[in-house]
Amino acid sequence: MSRYRGPRLKKIRRLGALPGLTRKTPKSGSNLKKKFN
Repeated sequence: MSRYRGPRLKKIRRLGALPGLTRKTPKSGSNLKKKFN
């Protein structure tokens, strides 16, 4: 997972969605999955 997270974290940081990731809320999770997939 660390490998998968690493490169994505940089992109997510640019979007400013990091707080959502740290909270690990189901809403932000599903939204991020849809965006990146």
